[in-house]
Amino acid sequence: MRLALRTAIASAAVAALVVPTLAVAQKGQAQKAQQAQQKAKQARQQAQPAPKLTESSTSGFPDKAYLITLPSTRPLNESQVVVTENTNPVVGLGVTPPGGDKSGAILLIDASNSMQGAPIQNAMAASRAFLAERKKDLQVAIVVFGPDDSVLSDLTTDGAQLQAAVATTPATSEGTHIYDALANVANLAKDNGLERTTVVLLSDGTDVGSNSSRAEALQAAADQHIRVISVGLSSPQYDPETLKSLANRTGGTYVETATPAELKPIFQEIGQQLSNEYELSYRSLLPPQRKAEVRVQVAGLAPANASYTTPVLDVAPQGTFERSWADEVITSPWLMIFVVVSVLALIGFAIFSAIDVRNRSLRRRMAQYVTVPSEEDSRLRRAEVAQMLADTAQRTVGGQRWWQRFETDVELGGFGLSALAIAGWTIVGGILASIVAALVFQALWGLLLGLLAPFVARWFVSRRVRKMRKAFEEQLADNLDVLAGAMRTGHSTMGALSVMADSSIEPSKTEFRRVLQDEQLGVPLDDALMVMARRMESKDAEQIALVMRLQREAGGNTAEVLDRVAEVIRGRMELRRLVDVLTAQARISRWILTLLPVAVLLMLLMSGGDYLDPMLSSLVGKIALVFGAVLVLIGSFWIKQISKMDV
Repeated sequence: MRLALRTAIASAAVAALVVPTLAVAQKGQAQKAQQAQQKAKQARQQAQPAPKLTESSTSGFPDKAYLITLPSTRPLNESQVVVTENTNPVVGLGVTPPGGDKSGAILLIDASNSMQGAPIQNAMAASRAFLAERKKDLQVAIVVFGPDDSVLSDLTTDGAQLQAAVATTPATSEGTHIYDALANVANLAKDNGLERTTVVLLSDGTDVGSNSSRAEALQAAADQHIRVISVGLSSPQYDPETLKSLANRTGGTYVETATPAELKPIFQEIGQQLSNEYELSYRSLLPPQRKAEVRVQVAGLAPANASYTTPVLDVAPQGTFERSWADEVITSPWLMIFVVVSVLALIGFAIFSAIDVRNRSLRRRMAQYVTVPSEEDSRLRRAEVAQMLADTAQRTVGGQRWWQRFETDVELGGFGLSALAIAGWTIVGGILASIVAALVFQALWGLLLGLLAPFVARWFVSRRVRKMRKAFEEQLADNLDVLAGAMRTGHSTMGALSVMADSSIEPSKTEFRRVLQDEQLGVPLDDALMVMARRMESKDAEQIALVMRLQREAGGNTAEVLDRVAEVIRGRMELRRLVDVLTAQARISRWILTLLPVAVLLMLLMSGGDYLDPMLSSLVGKIALVFGAVLVLIGSFWIKQISKMDV
């Protein structure tokens, strides 16, 4: 019993030592077998030629696209392809087989006279070999060109139609319009809605006689994502530069042969390439300006590699948000300055209206309810007239400050609004004009247009006043005749003035009534007439004031003197009209010469061209523009002074 127990314990110990050793040995053998299988697989992959990997013409960023050409014809889908960028798997991988509705091939065969005979015959035989290798889903078109293009077959997948198109040899003609032919097949691809097209171009010469340039042909090809595979057939007049340039610029290849007989295997190889060519598309997740190593691993084949550098990030928003001109205006400091100035101007106008002393004076407020004694009115008016006549230093500005003169001009012009109301509306109009100008021209400098509002308002008031004063001057001679006639009939001086005032028209009626009112308030008649003369800026009216002063101090035949004054006034009026006629041409020339440069500048700005860019975009041009404007203003001023004559 003890012997059996000892034997069992010894057997268990031996098994515990032997079993792990055997397990380790078996695991090592399995790892060696797996490594051997991987080496065999790698050897088989290395024995197979690697696929050819090129970037597709439809590739962009972040959506990348590559064309992978397999060494043999075989189906391919996403499960058989692994694509990595910098060893990281890509997202959104898609595999597009040859053909379909979005891709196709166009055979573009030279049919000029230099291809006559064996070259054109072998070209058609090569086309038949190309079609024999074509995958049935690949659309193909056959086009021959010389001076004109001839479409033997439009894009189609019908094999019988394509074979019939290349069964006969086309006629040749003089001329090799390669660039025109490429532009025309680009339109053919566009009309058929192809997103990616391969053009197989065969020619034995260089471009002769095309209406399109090389740049135009390449642009047309780029717009339609066309890749050109150029096949050159050597001849005495052959120049490979044209075909090489088209191939290199479109991402294609260039092949050259010395004999027409070699065309068939070349086209056959191209047909195989297109039939074994798949498009791989995916979305890249790499950041900007990063070197990308693309690795494509197809099951059973050696890996294919490519590289590119991600582009610089375009920070300008596209499609989602675009910073408009209005946004730039809102965030501009100039708009803030404009708003602050506008608000301050409105606040200043409101304050000035509220504290206007003349409107708040006790005398004016009480006059609405009680009658102010006439003696007080007389005293104030006499003092005011005496001050106006005594202050000769301010005679050129009407004896008043600028705001008082503006009030006087507003009153004299017969406006329905007060001077303060006109000033307020001028501020509001300037603000609105600035906003409208900035919106119309879409430029912040349009806000400066509001600065012209005070000048426009002042010019409008002054023009109205000049018109009233001119009318007064023209009516003065006739009014003096009425005054002299009334005095001859026995009226006193004041009675004659009253008759004249009643029979006259505006503005003479209002002005002479003011004279009568001043005289009733105790102002001497000659002083009242002198105030009227200064209000109307009339030297002829000053003569009337002198006549009335002489009549008051020395007496005499006033009616006769007034007749002589009326004759002198009429003579001066005639002379003034003659001067106006003689200087009319100079005045018109002034405005033409002043406005002509402005009109030309506006026409150039509205034409939309870049004629003014050198002047508006450079410092020298801006200085020249300002200098020219100053010269125009100086010339306008001098012409005005030359044509202005005081009579």
